[in-house]
Amino acid sequence: MGPKIKKLYCYVDETGQDAGSNFFVVVSVVSGEEQNKIRNDLLNLESSSKVHARKWFNSRSPAKEQFLRAVIKEQLARGDLYYSKFKKPIPFFLPMLEIVEKAIKDKARGKSYLAIVYVDGIDKKKAKELTNALRFKGIKLKYVRSARDESEPMIRLADRWAGCIRDALEGKEDNAKILSKAEKDKYIKKL
Repeated sequence: MGPKIKKLYCYVDETGQDAGSNFFVVVSVVSGEEQNKIRNDLLNLESSSKVHARKWFNSRSPAKEQFLRAVIKEQLARGDLYYSKFKKPIPFFLPMLEIVEKAIKDKARGKSYLAIVYVDGIDKKKAKELTNALRFKGIKLKYVRSARDESEPMIRLADRWAGCIRDALEGKEDNAKILSKAEKDKYIKKL
């Protein structure tokens, strides 16, 4: 009997495609079998913190920052979050490919795995292109699919971290402190 294949679930969101940004930030959440527990814990925290299913830019300060502080404190998805920052101009596809590849390889740590990737709002054509590119890079992949942050708490978590990181990079002190603590506590990893 061969080695057990570990399932990895990767949820990806980004910020910075707009003209107002000088950089592009991609965040991925890569979890294994424990993703359902993380999802339920996130839903409970969203409800109790009153941020609910709102995207980062639709949430009010300080509620959105308090939510991320609570996520760190509760250690929800600790060690499952990865991010990278890219100077613009850069095509949307390349940063997405790079972080998904690196995050999955880091999380798999050389073990046998099969990944399923969900990207916020990706269309079918781009999903197929990303699937093929990741397989070309050696990622053992079932497929890439679209997931909407309105219905997936793990995508919302990636969205909130992408927004926080962007705000931190733009000089917003509260967000810079949150990001610094998250990195220091090994909650999130910069690739």
